Amino acid sequence: MANKKKKPAAGNSVAGATNSGKNVSSKNQKQIVKQKSEAAKQAQKVQDGRLKAERERAKKSEDIRKRREKQKAKDEKAEKKQLGKEKRTTGRKKKVAFLKKVWDKVSYYTSKEFLSSFNYIRIFLFVVLPVVLLGFGISALVQATFLNVPAEIRNFEFNGRLESSMLAKDSAFNSQQQQVFIESLDAHGSKKFDFYINSSIPVGDNGEITELCFGNPNEEDYVLVATVFDKDGEVLYRSLGIEKGKEINEVKLFKEVAYGTHEVKVAVNAYDKETNEKIGTKYARIKLSVGVDEDVS
Repeated sequence: MANKKKKPAAGNSVAGATNSGKNVSSKNQKQIVKQKSEAAKQAQKVQDGRLKAERERAKKSEDIRKRREKQKAKDEKAEKKQLGKEKRTTGRKKKVAFLKKVWDKVSYYTSKEFLSSFNYIRIFLFVVLPVVLLGFGISALVQATFLNVPAEIRNFEFNGRLESSMLAKDSAFNSQQQQVFIESLDAHGSKKFDFYINSSIPVGDNGEITELCFGNPNEEDYVLVATVFDKDGEVLYRSLGIEKGKEINEVKLFKEVAYGTHEVKVAVNAYDKETNEKIGTKYARIKLSVGVDEDVS
C-alpha cells in the first residue's frame, strides 16, 4: 500500500480547469475591446478625413466665388470705363466733324470765288445772316444752364462734406442700367459728368422720400451735389456730397409741399474730390408727387 501513487483529488483537477477557462475568456474579451477601440479610432480617422476634405472643398469653392466676383467687378469697371471712353471719343469726333463742316462752309462762302459771283443781298443772306444765327444759337446753348439754374445754386461752394455711409450706399445698378437711366433723363448742361435720378418721385405727407434713386455713375473722382428747386428758385432739398459709385434712396424735403404733382428741377454740381473745385453744372426736369399715386420711373 505504501508504493501506490497518490491520485489527485477530483476537486483540485476541476478547479484548475475552471481557472484556465476564465483566463482564456478574459484574454478574448480584452482582445475584443482592443479591436473595437482600434475600429472606433479608424472610423473617427476616416470621419475626420472626410470633414477636412469637405472644409477644403468649401474653402476652395468660396475662393473661386470670390475670385469670380472680383473678376466680374473688374470686368464691369473696365467695360464702364471703355463705354465712357468711347462716348467721349464719339463726342469729340462729332464736334470735330461739325466744326470742320462749319469751317468749310465759312471758307467757301468767304472765298473770292463765291463772293465774286453774288451781289450784296446774297452775301448777306448766305454769309452774314447764317453766321449771326449760328452765333446766337451757340450763345443760347452756352447760356441754357445759366437761364435754367439760379446763380446761387450754380455757384454753390462745396466744403467737402459727404453723405454718411448709412445714406449713400453702393449703386445697385450695373453700368448698362445706369446708362439707360442717364439717357432717359434728358439732362442738360456740362458734358464732363453724368448723373441719374428717377424723373417722378413720390413724396410722403411729412416730406419724406423713400423711393429716390439719385446716383453718381462717373469714372472720374467727382463728387456730386444735387439741389431740387421749384419754379420760383426756392430750394426744396440739397444733398451732401455723393462719391462715385454711390447713390441715395431716402431723403426729406426742407419744406412742406402741397398735395398734387409739381414740376420742379434738379440741378447737380460736380466737384473735384481732392480740391473741391467745381467741374460743372447739369440740370433736369422732374416731378414731385405728393399724395398722388404715380409709377416711379
